[in-house]
Amino acid sequence: MRADLLQSIQRYIVNPAPGQFEPLTLALFRRQYDLNSAYRRYVDACPSAVGDITSLVDIPSVPAQAFKTVSLSCTSTDGCAAVFESSGTTQALAGKHWMDSDALALYELSLVQGYDRIQSALPANAPLWAIMPPAADAPHSSLSHMLATLGASHWFWDDWSLLARALTNLTTPIVLFGTGFAFVALFDAFPETNWPLPAGSVVINTGGFKGRTREIARTDFYSLLRDRFELPDGACLAEYGMSEMASQFYAIGEEGAFLAPPWLRTRIIDPYTGDDVEAGEPGLLRVYDLANWNSVLAIQTQDMAVADGAGFRLLGRAPDADVRGCSLTVEELWTRE
Repeated sequence: MRADLLQSIQRYIVNPAPGQFEPLTLALFRRQYDLNSAYRRYVDACPSAVGDITSLVDIPSVPAQAFKTVSLSCTSTDGCAAVFESSGTTQALAGKHWMDSDALALYELSLVQGYDRIQSALPANAPLWAIMPPAADAPHSSLSHMLATLGASHWFWDDWSLLARALTNLTTPIVLFGTGFAFVALFDAFPETNWPLPAGSVVINTGGFKGRTREIARTDFYSLLRDRFELPDGACLAEYGMSEMASQFYAIGEEGAFLAPPWLRTRIIDPYTGDDVEAGEPGLLRVYDLANWNSVLAIQTQDMAVADGAGFRLLGRAPDADVRGCSLTVEELWTRE
């Protein structure tokens, strides 16, 4: 049963067919309910009985911050192949996403397939540069693991002079991945320097300043990317993901919406009622990730969003949000018997 479901999900990610997502999601939910004791305890505390969960919207979503509280894993964490941590300011505050070997392989399949879906926006056969620690130096970073899996050939971290020299000497297009705070740190280290990237190059911002540098408004940040790298707007992409997820969203240009691959679904919900907001209204982003094999597939984020066509726009973190799952606070989830 486990092997059949895993193979079905793998096939769907490679070649999604209409009508398969919800049945696979419900089957994965039942597996996670049976094997993930922390999640089972949570689901049993929710108003709806497990037997009443017959559609995607019925599946209880876990607040992302719960990954900081308990080990949401279908297998013993002692035997997991990897654990990815959120970027909390201390290890004690970091959420942990445990992955066994099957989950890690599915995560890698998902990220490669997701990246392949934006190939039309990327230069053909261009090397991938990463402004972040290499995976060997950051084994608990899902982002570093992602870039290593995608085949990053150049890594830069902390030594902005080295990166600045490398950017100056470019003659062929590159794909340049970096966090928001890394780009700002580079720009602040060389306030009078531009790096005109070769035609066809793209930069991909993975988001977040996380208190490590000055905060910059979205419009100003995209203006900096365009001006400092002398690129058109369509060459400035964004990637949205979390350590709690196994899949990613991408957006093209400042006005581009984040689009989901077929094995991801989203809802934008009212944080107080848990219901979908009216069309065009802001709310909290809820994610259903079919590639989340070993943890939980339904995650309630703390990110505000608004629907935009087939995708969504991020509006930032909800201020002091008391994000609830099944009308319970995170503290209540794991104390209920």
